[in-house]
Amino acid sequence: IQKGGKSMDALFFGSYEHQIDDKGRFRIPAKFKKGLDSYPEKTYSFVRGLSGSICLFPDSVLEETLSSLADERVSEASPVSLMVFSSIYPAEEDGQGRVTLPAKLKQIAGIKKDIVTVGRGRRLEIWAAEKYREVTENVDYDAELKKLGI
Repeated sequence: IQKGGKSMDALFFGSYEHQIDDKGRFRIPAKFKKGLDSYPEKTYSFVRGLSGSICLFPDSVLEETLSSLADERVSEASPVSLMVFSSIYPAEEDGQGRVTLPAKLKQIAGIKKDIVTVGRGRRLEIWAAEKYREVTENVDYDAELKKLGI
């Protein structure tokens, strides 16, 4: 994306339904992979998301997103920061371009086989397909857009 002649970070949007294999591996959809590769560091990490999702952040975006938690003093340490930082795992590709979902995050998200990968701005979210449908089917789309002022 270009803004005022300057290149900006890739924004992720859209959704893809696919599956993980028996070893918990999947290929990041090509459109999303291209966006991830547009970040200079070309590294990214999984982290526990909200409502049973798994987030996949380019590492520079993750660092920026978590900077306020990273600066907390020992005496101010919160259980949330403990949970967030202990749920970060590097996403490493194998020789065939597949990444493995960490077993702990896979369990928390309730992922068995079918997944939905969703672009959410500067991050991706991976959902168990059933959970994704459950979360999205009862949303009043018009009302939610109005709340956002869109």
